[in-house]
Amino acid sequence: MGKVSLLYKIRYSLLKSQRLRAFAYKLFYSIYRRLWVTCKSYYIRKKNEIKVLFVISELSIWKTEELYLAMLSHPRFLPEIVLEPVSDKQGYEERLINYLKEKDYPYILLDSKETIKETIHPDIIFYQRPYGTVLKKNDYYRNFYALFCYVNYAFHSIDDDFCHIVPLNNLAWQNYYENELAKKHVAKFMPNKAINCVVTGLPMTDSYLKSNTNDPWKPQKYKKKRIIWAPHHTISNQEWINYSTFLDYYDFMLEIAKKYADKVQFAFKPHPSLKWKLDMIWGKERADDYYRQWEIMDNTQYEAGNYIDLFKTSDALIHDCGSFTIEYHHTLMPAIYLVKNANHANNMNEFGKMAFNLHYKAFNKGDITNYIEMIIQGKDTMKNERLAFYEKYILPPKNKNACSNIIQSILGQYL
Repeated sequence: MGKVSLLYKIRYSLLKSQRLRAFAYKLFYSIYRRLWVTCKSYYIRKKNEIKVLFVISELSIWKTEELYLAMLSHPRFLPEIVLEPVSDKQGYEERLINYLKEKDYPYILLDSKETIKETIHPDIIFYQRPYGTVLKKNDYYRNFYALFCYVNYAFHSIDDDFCHIVPLNNLAWQNYYENELAKKHVAKFMPNKAINCVVTGLPMTDSYLKSNTNDPWKPQKYKKKRIIWAPHHTISNQEWINYSTFLDYYDFMLEIAKKYADKVQFAFKPHPSLKWKLDMIWGKERADDYYRQWEIMDNTQYEAGNYIDLFKTSDALIHDCGSFTIEYHHTLMPAIYLVKNANHANNMNEFGKMAFNLHYKAFNKGDITNYIEMIIQGKDTMKNERLAFYEKYILPPKNKNACSNIIQSILGQYL
C-alpha cells in the first residue's frame, strides 16, 4: 500500500513530460490493479462480513438502492449509506434525507472534514459521480484503503470518450454493465480495455421488475391516459451537448395540458439541473411560477425525486433526455423523442441507436399533438419491436436479477 501511495505522488507531482506522464499513468494503474486490487479483493472475499459503503448525493442518480437492499438481507454484507456533502441550492440533500427517512434507511451525513477511512472503514465503496475528481489530491475518499465499484446512473448509450476516460472507470475494481454490446463499445475507449467491466445487468432494472409499485399520480375523478414530459437541462448553446427543446415547447406543453385536461394526466419530470439554469436565464420568480403551474392544475403534477414508480404507472413519455432513451423501455410503453437536430444520434453507440430508433419522433408541435392523439386512441405500431429489444438487451443475464449477479461477482462466484 505504501508503494502505491508513492507512485500516486510521483504520478501527480514529479513528472513533467507529456510522454512520461502517459507512461506513468499506465504504469500506475497497471501496478494498482495487479498488486493492490488483486491482494485487496482476495482479502475481502475471505472475510465473513464485508462492509460496503454507498456514497450518494442526489436521489435522482442513486441507482443502487436495490443493491443496497439485496446486501442488507445477505449474510455476508454490511451495507451503509453516506450522504456526500454537496451544494444544496436545489434541495438535493433535503429531498434525499426525506426519502431515506421515509424508507427508514439509516444513513451517515459525513462532514467534509471527516474521512470515510477514519469514520467507517469500508471494504468496498460504491460511488455515484463518475465525472468527479475521485483521485484529486485533497479528496476525502483518498487513498487506497477500500475497493471502488461502480454502477452507472444511466444505461451506456453514448459513444464518446468523455464518458469513459474518467478516473473512476480505471480506479474501480469492478464496473457493472447491462449487456455485452455496451461493454464491447466501451472497451475501445477505456485505457484498460474494460478488463474491470462485468456484464451483470443494472440494479435499476431490478426496480422495474419488482411487482410492488406505488401509484404517485394525482387522483382523478375518472381514468385518463398518463403522459410524462421529461425535458433535459441543456438549454444553452454554450453547453457541450445541447439536447434540450424546453425553450421551444414550454408554453406549448402547458397549452396541451389544458387542451386535453379531460382525457390526459400530465406529469412534468424535468432534469434536476433545469430549474437552476432557468433561474439564471429567466430569473427565479418566473421559473418558480412556471413550475408552480404544473403543480396546481387538476390534471398535472411536478415530479422531482424518485421516478421509477411514475414510469411504471404511466402510459407514455415525451422527452429529450439521453438517459431515458433506453431506461423508459423498461415499461414497454411508447415514447416520443423531441429531436433538436438531425444529428442527434451521431454520438450514440449501437445500443443507444437501437433504443432511439424505437421512439416516435417529434420535430415540431404538430408531431407532439399527433402523438398525444395516438396515445389517447391506444395505437402503438412499435410495441412488438420494443418487447424484443427489452428481452434481448435490457433484462439481466443468466436468468437472474442484476443484484444477484453483482453480489456473486464481488464474491468471486460469478461464472
